[in-house]
Amino acid sequence: MTGVASPPEKPTSCSKKKSERKCASKEEYRQLSSIMGVMNNLRKQGTLCDVTLLVQGKHFPAHRVVLAAASHFFSLMFTTRMMESMSHEVELRSAEPEIIELLIEFIYTARISVNSSNVQSLLDAANQYQIEPVKKMCVEFLKGQIDATNCLGISALSDCMDCPELKAAADDFFQLHFTEVYKLDEFLQLDVTQLTHLLHQDKLTVRAEAQIYDAAVRWLKYDVCNRQQYMVEVLGCVRFPLVSKTFLSKTVQAEPLIQDNPQCLKMVISGMRYHLLSLEDREDLGESSRPRRKKHDYRIALFGGSQPQSCRYFNPKDSSWTDIRCPFEKRRDATAVFWDNVVYILGGSQLFPIKRMDCYNVLKDSWYSKLGPPTPRDSLAACAAQGKIYTSGGSEVGSSALDLFECYDTRTESWQVKTSMLMARCSHGTVEANGLIYVCGGTVGNNLSGRVLNNCEVYDPSTQQWRELCGMREARKNHGLVVVNNRIYAVGGQGALGGLDSVEYYDIASNEWRAAAAMPWRGVTVKCAAVGDVIYVLAGFQGVGRLGHVLEYHTDTERWVTCSKVRAFPVTSCLICVVDTCGVNEDEDMDLIDSQSHVASAASSSASTSSSS
Repeated sequence: MTGVASPPEKPTSCSKKKSERKCASKEEYRQLSSIMGVMNNLRKQGTLCDVTLLVQGKHFPAHRVVLAAASHFFSLMFTTRMMESMSHEVELRSAEPEIIELLIEFIYTARISVNSSNVQSLLDAANQYQIEPVKKMCVEFLKGQIDATNCLGISALSDCMDCPELKAAADDFFQLHFTEVYKLDEFLQLDVTQLTHLLHQDKLTVRAEAQIYDAAVRWLKYDVCNRQQYMVEVLGCVRFPLVSKTFLSKTVQAEPLIQDNPQCLKMVISGMRYHLLSLEDREDLGESSRPRRKKHDYRIALFGGSQPQSCRYFNPKDSSWTDIRCPFEKRRDATAVFWDNVVYILGGSQLFPIKRMDCYNVLKDSWYSKLGPPTPRDSLAACAAQGKIYTSGGSEVGSSALDLFECYDTRTESWQVKTSMLMARCSHGTVEANGLIYVCGGTVGNNLSGRVLNNCEVYDPSTQQWRELCGMREARKNHGLVVVNNRIYAVGGQGALGGLDSVEYYDIASNEWRAAAAMPWRGVTVKCAAVGDVIYVLAGFQGVGRLGHVLEYHTDTERWVTCSKVRAFPVTSCLICVVDTCGVNEDEDMDLIDSQSHVASAASSSASTSSSS
């Protein structure tokens, strides 16, 4: 049967008005452009011009009314009793003819070319003559040019030009890339007032306070003869209590500049005493022990589980894989958690439940073992919060799910049994958000059988109480569970009828689960982690095959991307967690800074010698 096309709908009065307004605005634009085009031609011909701007001997005829309309500076000049209001010629001192010509052309045509050779002069002139659109264009151009070699200079320029937005961008870049900037000449040539202002900032992003010390010493040694008088002032910016004991004793104390200065030695000794204090006493020290902003380099660590030799890092920056050395035997259905430079591998079994907890220090690339959870089991879940690792649920070999909830204190290295969950479960997910522990899904039987859950609950460590939450839209187990921007995402997993491609998120503020874009792949097991706004699915099992390529879910655009050139992790029963690899072994860090300081010292010495000769 052939369908008959329905007549087009009549436009509503609202859409008709919008269309009319759009047409009217286009017509207004054309009219204004036409008028200004005529005015510009008249200017170029010198017709009807009533003022001439004189710049270094060059004459620029113009119309007062046009200049006054575009610039508050010229408006005041021509509409008040200033001498220039009656003059046919107005001299603009300290201006550049080429720049004034560009500004006049912009006033008449709204067109201007901003580039690296003219931007500073244009910004200066636009600021002086109060031509805001040009000033904004210059600011946007300079924001795009900020790098480690010029961020300090652009910050100083923005102060002079009254550009708070540009200053904020330059200062943010400096704080974020401090470890690159402090090794460059622009930093080393600062005066002492500028230097101390910068080194006092909490937002400097560093691996460790040792880098602040290195920056201070580099600056002093750059011109040691003239700067030695500022030693106490400059080294007073270093928060010595935050510097490691090893670095203090082996590097700082051995520095000749410090050895010859009793006041600086006192600072070092106070830093060493800090390491002897209890945690409570350390909190009373105030600013001297307040941490800077931590520099991060997030990777996703995957441990083979059933194939322990397959352990790798995934780098989200370039989608690359690198191997991790792993000496331990395999364990099935375990879990992994990262806290304070250490990955903790808990639970799992190999014929029998594994009682120990394997620990991997990512900075030192070293493995060691600790006592595992009081009740050894597999198919458990774990997360970390405030120096404590919380393990939930799981099942003992051959038995049903457990409601167990335990806590490991990483400071005291001790385990405690906490209030049991409201529902026993295994093969579930758990995450920390805003200091609370969220548990979602799983199964009430063992990992192979039993009812799949959509049930969710939350634990508050301050009250040690559980509370039931709104259930997920779909029951699921062996799913991925991650936190992004105050949302908890449940990704794939196994439902009552098999593998799932569905994704949903829990809005913490509204206690409500909402659907998200489905995965382009369906799996009964999903191994994923989140870095920034992106969720990375790095491994998974479909029932008859495993995930072939890495999947990315961009939560800001709600879009999935298949990384066809990046192979997924080959082991589907792996353990996964996000780690911070920014940092190195303290001794290596010390050697690195020592060698760099010697180079800087040698360079400054040679510079001083050449200048004196």
